[in-house]
Amino acid sequence: MNETLDIPRGFTGCLSKAGLGIAGTADRVKITAPNGAGIDYAIDGIAYHAADADNIDTGAAAVQAALTTCIYLLLLDSGGTLTTVKGTEQLNADLAAGTRVLHWPQPTADTCPIGAVKVKCENAATFTLGTTNFSASDVTDTYYDFGGGMPTAPLAS
Repeated sequence: MNETLDIPRGFTGCLSKAGLGIAGTADRVKITAPNGAGIDYAIDGIAYHAADADNIDTGAAAVQAALTTCIYLLLLDSGGTLTTVKGTEQLNADLAAGTRVLHWPQPTADTCPIGAVKVKCENAATFTLGTTNFSASDVTDTYYDFGGGMPTAPLAS
């Protein structure tokens, strides 16, 4: 029997750290990989490369309500185009009390999740992806770089 038939195939995941962060235009994101050469990733077993870039358009999503936290999944397709998937908003009070968690959004077909940004809105602040600055007053952003796939456990806060 050929043992290679048992090897998992079709890996989708990030092969290097993306270095995600707020772009020069504060309602966008940037990729500044620590290796200085961009990001390597795979979709269904095929490897791709995206160069470091600033001011990457995130697209748009429905407004995030005040006093909530939400995860926005960042994905690349085979051409290096970034798209996002908005997760489910949770009330900050529920997260603080430990009665709710933040689940990672489901990736779209034929894309690779390279990371995510968690956005927390406090007081009266709301957030609209692609419109509101990540550095806006009462908006806190936290970036997550993925390696070898997506996290399996939800975020507790």
